[in-house]
Amino acid sequence: MKAFRPLLLALRAAMLATAVFWVALFIVEKAGWQAPLGATEPVIFFVVFFFGLLMAGKG
Repeated sequence: MKAFRPLLLALRAAMLATAVFWVALFIVEKAGWQAPLGATEPVIFFVVFFFGLLMAGKG
């Protein structure tokens, strides 16, 4: 089981990032904010990805 620890950690991180992405997208859509040229989803993805990289560097 020790060999699968990195895989389980990556899976847990991916699930958490997906949940954060969808919650942020839901909040942004309910607030009515729109990025230019329909880039709302890519902008949210970039922000979640960037903060994930910052948090991974801390660990």
